[in-house]
Parts: sequence; C-alpha cells; structure tokens
Amino acid sequence: MDDNQNFLVLAIFAGSLVAVIAGYLLAWRSNRTAPRRAGLLMVAAVTGFAGLIISLKLIGDVMPLPPPDGEPLWEPIVFLLAFSPIPLGAFYICAKFVRRAWQNEPKFLRASDQRK
Repeated sequence: MDDNQNFLVLAIFAGSLVAVIAGYLLAWRSNRTAPRRAGLLMVAAVTGFAGLIISLKLIGDVMPLPPPDGEPLWEPIVFLLAFSPIPLGAFYICAKFVRRAWQNEPKFLRASDQRK
C-alpha cells in the first residue's frame, strides 16, 4: 500500500469517526426535532455501513468453504463465529438509532409546548 492509499484509508476512517461523534452530540444535546433526528440518522448510517463492511470482510476471510487446500472446516467456522459479534453489534446500534429517530417525540420535549 503506497502513501496515497494509506492517506485515503485514514481520511475515510477519520471522517466516519467525526461523523459519529458529531451525530451523537447532535442527537444528545439538540433541543429541536430536526437536528436530533439528523444526528441519530447520521450515527445509524455510519454504524450500519461499518457493520456491512466488517461482515463482508469476515465472509471474505473464510471463503471458500470448504477450504480447497484440505484444511479442516472447523478453523474458518470458529473464526467466523468468534468475530461475528462485532458486525452484529454495529447492526444493533444502527437499528437502535434508526428506531429512536423515527419514534414520536415525547410531549415534554416538543418546542411548541415549551413556548407556552
């Protein structure tokens, strides 16, 4: 990997990390519905994409099944099962943030009720 590819990988990682932090702060501290929903969806999008990439990487690491060189079948299966909680956790966080973004806002948080 040359320096240009390394810079691209680091830029993508840093950009996604900044997007998750900014989205979480928007979702946590915002008083209005639109920025809160945008922050929740931003975190959900980044974690869902990370879960997808990790899942594809894990599947690519254990393919083809069965191994063509005669290795035992249990080694790739144990590897896949050992590391599968990582993308499942990312998908869980994604689903949780999407669900929170689209649920109805509680009455005590509505801006129209705070003005009265």
